[in-house]
Amino acid sequence: MSYLDEGRRRDEQLLLIGASRPALLTACAALPDRDELLAGGRLDLQTTGDAYAGGSGLAPLEQVERYRAAVQEALGSGRTGLRVAADVTALIRDGRSGRRRLHAYEQLADVLMGAVPMTAVCLYDESVGAEELGPVAVLHPLQHLGDRQPQTHLSGRGPRLSLHGEVDLTEAEHVRTALVDVAGDGSGELVLDLSDLDFLDVAGGRALYGARRDLAARGIRLRLAGAPRHVRRCLGLFDLAVEPA
Repeated sequence: MSYLDEGRRRDEQLLLIGASRPALLTACAALPDRDELLAGGRLDLQTTGDAYAGGSGLAPLEQVERYRAAVQEALGSGRTGLRVAADVTALIRDGRSGRRRLHAYEQLADVLMGAVPMTAVCLYDESVGAEELGPVAVLHPLQHLGDRQPQTHLSGRGPRLSLHGEVDLTEAEHVRTALVDVAGDGSGELVLDLSDLDFLDVAGGRALYGARRDLAARGIRLRLAGAPRHVRRCLGLFDLAVEPA
């Protein structure tokens, strides 16, 4: 609750999203001045189904624009920004297509929050396994996934992405899944900048090789750029060429 309280003290608009209103009221019971915040409209409670595309399923571009509008509304009301805490467990359990939409949305949301005064934290039920959470986690610059320290972040938008940190056996398949999902179904070229990749092992190289193959099947050419020398050596084991950034 310290996350929401920080937003309260900063005079931000607060939005809490979860499975049901009773559950949300319980979750924010310890928030100072909760009832006053609710009565005055500073704290808004929404169910996951209503908050994300009105219950019709997540539409990444529409959702990002909805949040952009919410930020502008908050600023227009005299707030300093928008702070969101959202339980999105239902979205990650919406099958393969739902997972792909969630990954695409997380990438777009990361870009949005770099451009507007918005802070958000995505929450998942503890029953969701690491295999489901892993690809989502690598799309977040700040991560908390059990006891594991965050290692990898996939950022960017459109035809140019960047991979940061370290990719080893624990992250390799998560990176592959996230990379393929955020690329979408359009044909063309996708550039992956590896300039900020500090470490890549054989599992990571194999994952990028697999991602290239997966994308090629959709008509997308994966072009690797800017890798450090030691990363290029590993990629060379899989005949993956690297161009200048």
